[in-house]
Amino acid sequence: MNDKTSSSNGTCHHYDSHWESLGRPSGSFKQWPNAMHIKAGTPWHISYIIGGLLFALGIAAGHHFYLSSFIASTDVRASPSQFWVRAINNVFSHAVAITLGIVCTYSTVQAVWYTAGSSPIPILTLNRLFLLPAPNAIWGLFRPPYSVHLIPPVLLALCMQTLIFVTIFSPNSLSSGPADAQLTNISVPTLTLSATDMSLNHRQLNQRLGAAIAPVWEQVISTAMTTPPTTYWRVPHGCGVACSYNLTYFATGIDCYDLPNEEVTLPPMEINVYLHCSGRNSKFFEGSSIFVKNSTNGQDQNGSSAYWLLFQYITGDDGQRDDPRVDCPFYLRPPRAVRCTFREAMYRMSYNFSNSIQTVSSSLVKYGDPLPSTLPPRRNCSSLVPTGAPCPTGVFPSITTRAVNYRALAKVFSASFHGEIEYRADQVFTNITSELALRQIFTLRERPQPFLFEPTYGQPELLGKSVVDLFTNMTIGVMAFRTDNTTVKALVWDGSIVWKYDGRTLWLVYGIAFALASLSSLYGLYYLWCNEGAIDPTFSTFLFTITRTEQLYKRFKTIRDMEEVEGTKIQFSSKAEAFFLVKERE
Repeated sequence: MNDKTSSSNGTCHHYDSHWESLGRPSGSFKQWPNAMHIKAGTPWHISYIIGGLLFALGIAAGHHFYLSSFIASTDVRASPSQFWVRAINNVFSHAVAITLGIVCTYSTVQAVWYTAGSSPIPILTLNRLFLLPAPNAIWGLFRPPYSVHLIPPVLLALCMQTLIFVTIFSPNSLSSGPADAQLTNISVPTLTLSATDMSLNHRQLNQRLGAAIAPVWEQVISTAMTTPPTTYWRVPHGCGVACSYNLTYFATGIDCYDLPNEEVTLPPMEINVYLHCSGRNSKFFEGSSIFVKNSTNGQDQNGSSAYWLLFQYITGDDGQRDDPRVDCPFYLRPPRAVRCTFREAMYRMSYNFSNSIQTVSSSLVKYGDPLPSTLPPRRNCSSLVPTGAPCPTGVFPSITTRAVNYRALAKVFSASFHGEIEYRADQVFTNITSELALRQIFTLRERPQPFLFEPTYGQPELLGKSVVDLFTNMTIGVMAFRTDNTTVKALVWDGSIVWKYDGRTLWLVYGIAFALASLSSLYGLYYLWCNEGAIDPTFSTFLFTITRTEQLYKRFKTIRDMEEVEGTKIQFSSKAEAFFLVKERE
């Protein structure tokens, strides 16, 4: 007998011998000469399963090639239209899902026939089993009567149903968005202080750096101090819809530090008998430019004294007086001082333009030598070029221009703070070159509001930082008024919207789908082998397997109740290619 009944050697569990042991009556099967067999299409079923997987893989590869080679990075507004691009994308996704669905369907059918022959099953359960992989059939098999033999076909049917997610998620691998920014050479403003002399009369320099500055440049520098850095900036040509770049430039720098108390010359504020500010020492701010010789911090390489800016001040706050009885906001507040040295410096600027908004920031990278008060000899330019850079040859006039321009930035900046502020009779008397410039680094609020005078950053220790930041921003503002340009590599976006293809998303979805379909195919081929051939779920197949059994005919011709029919247990015989009625042992 060729029935497969053993499980110990890895063969399938068929029950043809089992139904004979239950008492198959002789002559229960009709025999015809040259009888039709229901397993004649086995090679086609195998080709459908294996060929379907390969064909689906080819469609998936074509989908990837279509998106990556023809669609990705192309302008959304170009032909073909968005409708056809998305439509073709969906067609590929549905084609893969349908092809894998066919593969899973053939595999599920073989599992269903195998399950029908694995044990006696009520007809009600068979009704649901042969409806697989329909969703209502899957749900019906989760209701009693239960059987462990129903698990494989149900799992295969679930695998097929999950393929619907391929049509949902795989099209998401294609989206539209801004094109990637391209690295492009563009011409941008910079600060080249060796060109465009800022002095009033370059011929009168005569080796001195103290020449008068042209009024137009005084106005430019003053404006740059008191307005946001990008106020007068124009978007660089070639910047497109958005761009960003970094730029290194050399200019005057300022280095600030707090003076020790013994070097502060501003006297503390005193009070009178009425507990008001006395008025004798009425100054609470003083700004001046000075030269201090024989100083390590201020001395340049040639022995000349360097240019310094000095702030001396006393903070005042009506809201936080040390003694509430005293109506003097400066009482018991110690005088402070910050000294700033003008030096050569290197800056790094970052520029960004997007959404029609320009943002520019610059940071001081390193300091060079202090600015000298006179030009060095023609053969010694070490203090006038960036640290480590060679001296130019044959271009001493450009060195002179550079030195004048460096000094011009320092001179106009420091002059803006020259003067003093006094507090007499509860009133503020200001004698400052540029009160607007002062308010960039100090907060000054006068009475009748609660009086307040303190560094902008709040803490006196940060006054030096605010001065450095103000000077740095000033160098950015000056760029907008000069004609200095340089070429940099910038990230430029031209404003185009392109198709973006994410291959990882596509192959993640397809990978999961192919893994499930391949597993389903392996089980389908295994059950096909166990069934000794492929069996179709067609009506003719059912007709053939039912009409061959006289038992079923005799049984059902007397039944008048459908519930009795659905409760009747029958079993499929792969050997006999027929269903038979299972008789319970007495």
